[in-house]
Amino acid sequence: MKGEPTLMADRTPDLREAQNDLVRVSLRNDIIFRYVFGHERNEKILRALLNALLNLEGEQKIESLIFPSPVNLKTYLNAKHSCLDVSARDGTGKRYNIEMQVRGGIKYIARAIYYHDRLFSDQLVEREEYHVLKKTLSISILNFVLLSEEYDLHNVFRYGNIKSRRELADIKELHFVELPKFAKDKPRQLMTRFEKWLYVLKFGEIYKDDPENLPAELKAEEEIVMAVERMHEAEGDAVVRELMEARQKALHDEASWRRDFIEEVEETIMKKGMEKGMEKASLIHAREMKALNVGREIIKKVTGIDIDSMDT
Repeated sequence: MKGEPTLMADRTPDLREAQNDLVRVSLRNDIIFRYVFGHERNEKILRALLNALLNLEGEQKIESLIFPSPVNLKTYLNAKHSCLDVSARDGTGKRYNIEMQVRGGIKYIARAIYYHDRLFSDQLVEREEYHVLKKTLSISILNFVLLSEEYDLHNVFRYGNIKSRRELADIKELHFVELPKFAKDKPRQLMTRFEKWLYVLKFGEIYKDDPENLPAELKAEEEIVMAVERMHEAEGDAVVRELMEARQKALHDEASWRRDFIEEVEETIMKKGMEKGMEKASLIHAREMKALNVGREIIKKVTGIDIDSMDT
């Protein structure tokens, strides 16, 4: 068990680039991500992604997923929710929450823990006992570097003893997958299932208009082909377009607000600076006049400063 993770707040991508990822059609866009992975009709795609990401094989593989009361995109649009995550549970009762995040910062870990705890505690209904609680996994796929370089691109956190480094329980898991740490130039034929999915998540939009152009190694994965096809389909969906347009407007408004705010702050600073400069000049002038034995009333009339209250 490694020590406390070092946050990389200064590694958050350029704001303009992050905004581009929020409005372009790619699997890094949370709206497109939800469209592709958050529907029961696409259960096979999400199942393949989870099995690859969690490296589940044989009897450990997820065979089916249930989407409890899934939120559709239209509901999201009307409610103006702040994030689009995908929740599901498997046949054993384990719960999964997976989301795509383009923008982050030093508060992201606290946010991830908060939503994970809600996912865990929402299992219990009134009068149920704690033993019915099932394992929950929250998976954040990040288009920014959150942890220091000493950490891998996929890191898993559980409860553990900070002295002995022994694990207390695995009933909760928080996964952070940092896409910027994935190297594009790795030979595709050497990729694991997980790395193939990372490649598609990071670069899949290259093939969205022509899935047949996918490299052979990726076309061999049926669910990856399906994900790229669904991404292309999302581009023509009316609700998706409405959401994307609303987001683009919101980002333009945010950029405009930021610019106006910065200009106002700069103007205030300049004005305050000028006022302080004038005040300092008046003070110097008053002292010079006092040294020349100029009368108090004249000094006050010329400089506005009462020499009786002036520091000596």
